[in-house]
Amino acid sequence: MLDLRDLHCFVTVYEVAGFAKAAERLNTVQSNVSARIRRLEMQIGAPLFERLHRSIRPTAKGDTLYRYAKPVLENVSALEVAIKGKNAA
Repeated sequence: MLDLRDLHCFVTVYEVAGFAKAAERLNTVQSNVSARIRRLEMQIGAPLFERLHRSIRPTAKGDTLYRYAKPVLENVSALEVAIKGKNAA
């Protein structure tokens, strides 16, 4: 099963188009971001990004993963709000 933290990291990298920018946004180091993306790539069995000279570009698998991962993460966030809201009532 894919780890939600890895998916969150992937979505951030995808949206900001960079490992360093994602690390800054996630308040972590770039090596942690790279390790999470490598782990996802190992689980999926394909690269998620093309590493270019000074940039990255999502592969077809990366685009597919993003289309599915983004709503999953949004639903998890909504679930957390709903559960915490019920506890507060």
